[in-house]
Amino acid sequence: MINSEFGRSLERANLGVYIHIPFCKSRCIYCDFISYVENDFDQYTNYLMKEIGLYNEHLLQGINTIYIGGGTPSIFPQKNLSAIVQGILKYTKNLQEFTIEVNPDSFSIELAQFYKSLNVDRLSMGLQSTDDDVLKRSGRLYDYETFIRKYDIARRYFDVVNVDFIVGLPGESWKTIQKDVEFVSHFMPEHISVYMIEVHDESEAKDFLKKPDEQTFLRYDEFLKAMKGLGYDRYEISNFALNNKYCKHNLKYWFNTDYIGLGVSAGGHLGLLRYNNCGELYDYYLAISENKFPRLYEVINTSEREALETLFMGLRTKWGIDIEDIKQRTGIDVSNVVDILKERFKFFDGSKLNDEGMDFSNLFFVTLLSVWEEYFNEE
Repeated sequence: MINSEFGRSLERANLGVYIHIPFCKSRCIYCDFISYVENDFDQYTNYLMKEIGLYNEHLLQGINTIYIGGGTPSIFPQKNLSAIVQGILKYTKNLQEFTIEVNPDSFSIELAQFYKSLNVDRLSMGLQSTDDDVLKRSGRLYDYETFIRKYDIARRYFDVVNVDFIVGLPGESWKTIQKDVEFVSHFMPEHISVYMIEVHDESEAKDFLKKPDEQTFLRYDEFLKAMKGLGYDRYEISNFALNNKYCKHNLKYWFNTDYIGLGVSAGGHLGLLRYNNCGELYDYYLAISENKFPRLYEVINTSEREALETLFMGLRTKWGIDIEDIKQRTGIDVSNVVDILKERFKFFDGSKLNDEGMDFSNLFFVTLLSVWEEYFNEE
């Protein structure tokens, strides 16, 4: 998996850092991420800076990718973001990528210039749909014309721009999907992310959203085929790039290397440690005030668990997995599990999934977990 030139260029010795900004102007009906409409930006900034201090020993190892997500980072005041970024940049070594997410309604030329001054070189814009009715019914605070104006600003200032789409939103049709494809074919962003809507039974939005049906899956498939037809490289299940403009930070997740998550609900992976921070601001602040890591969940992986996670994440990518690499990293031989899966699925060649396999990845991964449990329980 990481024996490619690109994989080696990520430098395992260096960390990625994810910073979560959990504030939004309003909440989109499909969103499952931790976010808050009410806010105290200064308080959050102060505690996040303290959390950075808790990781000082790890951060001295050096950072080469930064990703600021949310929530809506583009509503976060400049002075607050500047303080956080300056607190992180001092740890960078050979910074390869710095991404920030923005929403069209809160993005501007002034912000573009400010982000540029912070060394941001990659922007991720949440479009979701090119249809105004779909946007309105989903709770988005802009129309397509506004997005186009803001996208033009992004193009002028940043080397790489990602555009997010979601298939399965209220009001979607074959016509709206075709309009989405037309946007991509006309503007050809360096990076595209296409996600299928997820509706959970316990979600508050279940009364407004419907779970994907056959037509939704067909539209999703048509969208993905169109991306391939336009020359996009499907390098991960939901992500497409032109000219190798992969998201280097996200590849740290998929290659199961080390990264630190900072802020409410952020997750991290350090050696065998896997953790997720508290999702409630009060709990996050309380832990940090006691000089503790603000973690809701943390576990030291067994070698078997680390091997499973490396296998699971790597198979999301076009590079797939390297059995020998996993064995060297974890001491676990996964070849028997891989052989069983190869026999069961024609779209899995023993190292990676083809396009059909990526389309049926949910079924594949459920089976992978089942086979893994049977095999290692017997061991």
